[in-house]
Amino acid sequence: MMPIVQWLGHSGVAQAIHNSSWLFPFIEIFHLLALALLGGSVIMVDLRFFGLVMTDKELPELSRDVQPWLRLSLAVILTSGFLLFISEAAKMYSNEAFRFKMLSLALALIFTFTIHARFTRSESGASFSGKLVALTSMALWACVGLGGRAIGFV
Repeated sequence: MMPIVQWLGHSGVAQAIHNSSWLFPFIEIFHLLALALLGGSVIMVDLRFFGLVMTDKELPELSRDVQPWLRLSLAVILTSGFLLFISEAAKMYSNEAFRFKMLSLALALIFTFTIHARFTRSESGASFSGKLVALTSMALWACVGLGGRAIGFV
């Protein structure tokens, strides 16, 4: 895997980002804005499971309404995250917080588009299992955010 990581880190795009004083922060702005949009979409649906927000909407309807925002934010996060990663590929590859973030991201994506999606399409949100799904979702996405924040400190 390390040869691929090194190749990515030496690519023209990676070098341009790494050598620029403004490109990395510019990309990171989009990464963080998309993270905020993703977090808002996720938390709105997950809090609806508990009947704490948007109680005038059925859970399946709310989930459908936020789906485009969720997908857009994920596309921006994955694209900008990849660009940020390649600009410091070797450093990130050996960073434990980065590995934790990537594992959390994989688990959160799998959970969001399988179990969570099934519950949001068919639930009113009042059941114990629905609330457990919401708590798991919030915990997984919080781990992604915490892992990302920890990268600079590890």
